[in-house]
Amino acid sequence: MLKKMRYVFVLLFIFGFSATLMGNEWANYYFPDAVDSYWTYEDQDGEELTRYAIAPQEIDGETYRAFSYDPVLEDWTKYQYYFHPYFYQVSDDWVAFFVGDDIENTTRAVTEKHWNEAMVVMKQQLNNQLPPGMTIDLNVTYELDIEAQDYFYVLPTPATFNEEWEASRVDVEMDLQIDITSNVDGFPPTSQMITMFLTLVETANVTGTETVETAAGTFEDCLIIEYQIDASIRTEPDLPEVKTMFQDVYKGALTTLWFAPNVGIVKMLQESESTDIVKTIELTNYEIKSTESESSESD
Repeated sequence: MLKKMRYVFVLLFIFGFSATLMGNEWANYYFPDAVDSYWTYEDQDGEELTRYAIAPQEIDGETYRAFSYDPVLEDWTKYQYYFHPYFYQVSDDWVAFFVGDDIENTTRAVTEKHWNEAMVVMKQQLNNQLPPGMTIDLNVTYELDIEAQDYFYVLPTPATFNEEWEASRVDVEMDLQIDITSNVDGFPPTSQMITMFLTLVETANVTGTETVETAAGTFEDCLIIEYQIDASIRTEPDLPEVKTMFQDVYKGALTTLWFAPNVGIVKMLQESESTDIVKTIELTNYEIKSTESESSESD
C-alpha cells in the first residue's frame, strides 16, 4: 500500500512540475525577456518609445522581470500601463504587471488635467449666459485619494479563449469644494462640498488569434486580448448630472492588444464611445536575444 502511495506522490509531483513548466513556457512564448532585447513602438502621432529588457530586480523580497525605456517618461498623462511596465512577474497562474503606483500616478495626472480643462469651459459657458456687466466667479478646489491594486493582470497562464477575468481595479475619492461669488448686488457668496466616489473596473478576454501586419513585419497567430473599462460612480450629496458626466467619460473605453509568439506586444488599438479619439501603437523594430546570447533581429 505504501509503495503504491509513493508512486502516486511521485506522479503528482511530476504532473505539478510539468504544469508549472508548461505555464511558464507558455508565458515566455508571448513575453520573451532575455536581457538586451528591445522593442521600438510608434504611436498615432509619430512619437517613438523603445523598451529594453534589463536584468531582473528584487523589490521587498520578490524578484521581478524588468524593463527600461527611452525616452524617459516625464508626463504621467502619457503613461500607458499596457505598454509601459517597469516590472512584471510570470507565475504559474498569471502574467502580471507590477504597476499599481504607476496607475495611481497616471490616474491622478489625467483626472487633474481633465478637471482643469473642464473648469475653464464651465466658467466660460456660465459667464457667456449672463447679461452684460454681470460676472460670476466659480472656484473649485479638490483633493484626490486614489488606490489601485498592485498588479495589472495581463493574461492567465495558459490563457483560454472567451473566459473573462478582472485585470485591474482603481478606486478614486474626490472631495470638491465649490465657491461661487458674483458682482451682482444681493447675490451672496455660496459654497458647496461634494464628495465623489469613482470605481474603475477593467475586465479582459482573449477573443482569438489572427495575423497582424506592422512596420516591423507580419506576425502570425497573434493573441487578441480586449480590455474593457467600466465606471461606477456615486456622489454625496446625490447629484445625477455629475454621475452621468463622469460615467460618459469612461463609457465603453476599450483597449485591444495583439501579442505575437516569441515577440510580445506588436500592436494596440484604444477606442472610447464617449470621444472620437482613437489611439494606436505599433511595433516598428525589435531584436529578441536568445538565452545563449544569440540574437534574432527583424529586417
